[in-house]
Amino acid sequence: MQKKKKVMPEGNTEFEAHLLGIVEKYIPILLLQRHTFEVALGCNDPESLFELVFMYPYLNNRIRYSDKAVEDWKGGRDLVPYVVHEMCHVITDPLYAKAIQRYVSVKEVSDTRETLTDNICNIVLNKELTQ
Repeated sequence: MQKKKKVMPEGNTEFEAHLLGIVEKYIPILLLQRHTFEVALGCNDPESLFELVFMYPYLNNRIRYSDKAVEDWKGGRDLVPYVVHEMCHVITDPLYAKAIQRYVSVKEVSDTRETLTDNICNIVLNKELTQ
């Protein structure tokens, strides 16, 4: 079975390519090589420029963008901090997922906390080594 290609909305092809370029640049910095990312129009929050679709515990991620993000980009706004922020949710969402569960053990939260701390530590060390 062949994979279907994602059809981008007319007029957003260049924008989506720009977003995916940002994602590709920051994947190795954030040590997210085992994850996949796609971008799509349609934030749930009308005030948001971007939002990450919560996919935990899976490794595929979708960053949604708003019409305002496209307008801001066309106006020259630097969107890198916003896209990287959404990518960081991939690192923090496992702890968030545990925190919002109704029943979760202290050990589960502690283990997830340690994994999150290790991820942040490795990001810092990796960045230090590449400078």
